[in-house]
Amino acid sequence: MKNILRILLFVCIANVVSAQQTPLTSQYMFNNYLLNPAEAGTVDYIPFTLSARAQWNGIEGAPKTQFFSMHSKVGEKMGVGGYVYRDETGPISEQGVQLSYAYHLSLNDDAKLSFSLAGMLFFHDINRGYLRPDEGDDAALNTLKVNAISPDINFGVLYYTDKYRVGISSPQLLQNNIYSSTEDIDSPKLTRHYYLFGEYNFEMNDKIDLVPSTLVKYVAGAPFQFDLNVKALYAKKYWIGASYRHSNAVVGMLGLNWKNLSFGYSYDYNMTDIADYSAGAHEIFLTYKLMKKKEESAKRFD
Repeated sequence: MKNILRILLFVCIANVVSAQQTPLTSQYMFNNYLLNPAEAGTVDYIPFTLSARAQWNGIEGAPKTQFFSMHSKVGEKMGVGGYVYRDETGPISEQGVQLSYAYHLSLNDDAKLSFSLAGMLFFHDINRGYLRPDEGDDAALNTLKVNAISPDINFGVLYYTDKYRVGISSPQLLQNNIYSSTEDIDSPKLTRHYYLFGEYNFEMNDKIDLVPSTLVKYVAGAPFQFDLNVKALYAKKYWIGASYRHSNAVVGMLGLNWKNLSFGYSYDYNMTDIADYSAGAHEIFLTYKLMKKKEESAKRFD
């Protein structure tokens, strides 16, 4: 039972560490703050975003993630923001919170450079009810630590204009342990991540905008990964989009802007072997833009 428990625990935690500790979603290009805290204060309104994602539908214990985020400009040169999220994967559940501060430098009339530092805090839990030992009283299960708290730091830099933006960020810089080591199970760590994101807004004509973007991801000890994305907006109100996640999934998305509200839906089709058992992933988001000016919609549609 100890070997089985060790394998199950590491499989669940490895999934959380590699993919779910930071609440990245298929529709991150509509909420860039989740990628980079330096996004805080880059717009003249306050976006409040609520999102829900169900991954690997059809598999018991598959990941489910919800998050809420907001950020705001403070004066002309500063921004603040934060998010909270919850993720569940089988017996592993995790809650997280981030609070960030950004400072913006004007390089010329069009371009700005933003620097940000964020504090992060993770709460980890293991539900023993998912673990069914062969014996009624299993010592490895009874001594398993089921609660932990991990602080960390996120840093980001962003170069942006009304037309394009390029940013790099690195969450979980401290790489703290998740659970204290025990006699049988070494403690896994929060893995350091690196994100490089860029996008450009092409105004094709008076009605259509086309925005290609890419995200390059690196996690220490793992190969580079990348996403290729494109979204098209019609009349600043309706959009469709598609993404290719290297060797993992293709994503279709659509949504609309209505007054100060934005809504989006996406579906992931998995290209790995798990597609034989899973119906893909569904995700929705809703954003309310507080104090949004009418002319702002002509500039960006995140």
